[in-house]
Amino acid sequence: MNVNNIEQLTQLKFKKIENSWVGKINDFYISIDIEKENELIIKLNFISSNRGKLFEFLENEKEADHIESYSINKNQLEIVYKESVEVQLDSFLNEIVSLCGQIEAKCVCTNCEQTQDLSFYTNQKVYSLLCSNCGGRLLSQVEVDNSRRNNYLAGFFASLLGALIGSVAWIAIGALGFFASIAGFAISFCAFKGYELAKGKLSRTGIILNIITILIGFIFAQYAVLFIGFRKEFPEMNLRDFIILTPIIFSDMEILKSLMGDFLLGLLFIVLGTFRTIKENFIKAKENKNLQIERVDFSE
Repeated sequence: MNVNNIEQLTQLKFKKIENSWVGKINDFYISIDIEKENELIIKLNFISSNRGKLFEFLENEKEADHIESYSINKNQLEIVYKESVEVQLDSFLNEIVSLCGQIEAKCVCTNCEQTQDLSFYTNQKVYSLLCSNCGGRLLSQVEVDNSRRNNYLAGFFASLLGALIGSVAWIAIGALGFFASIAGFAISFCAFKGYELAKGKLSRTGIILNIITILIGFIFAQYAVLFIGFRKEFPEMNLRDFIILTPIIFSDMEILKSLMGDFLLGLLFIVLGTFRTIKENFIKAKENKNLQIERVDFSE
């Protein structure tokens, strides 16, 4: 956004939120997203029984090449405004607001379509136009989430169960003599899903617990694949016999060396398959730790 438009929005008492600006002109709440160079996405969530006059104005602005395009989805109007045009941003916004007043438009809550006591609510990264009821519930929910105790024990066992369920994909592929990172993704996805279902709080400790269960799921899957391999060589061997023989098998250095290559290769694929999931959840945990929701005040 160019300096001139920033100054204009500041004078209109708009507030900057990450790569967006939100503000209020008269009784109309407007947001502006910066997506491309020299293009601004102006958004207005409103209801009106007669939008024709507004659309006529926007059509004329499009023909004059002042805007790139406009569209409306349910109640949200989006206008792609060209910063390079001679039309000043503040004049354009005031014209939109004036037309909205003429057609008796009213801004609405994006959640329940209430038209009273609206404001933008933000966590300093994203924003939403909400009424006081929906905004209050959001604030209360965040407060409850922040004060909720970490249910690590239940989360750990649920994550472990999820990892073991996800390991079925690894066992199925490994039994055919292959490795695939998608199988590692299945283990990590099911582990984090189990943790979530058990109401485990996503934190750094929670991430570490999930990594532990993912590794356990991987080791279990590798052990199951090894058993399947032995069954192919010795059809008469059952699981009980294999478990009893396990200490003997792993004490034999020749066998251990022959298995180490597959283990390390499997470990590489589990890292490839789980890295993105773990990274995304780690970012979420970091954001949750510092999550603060506030109502934007335009009186300043």
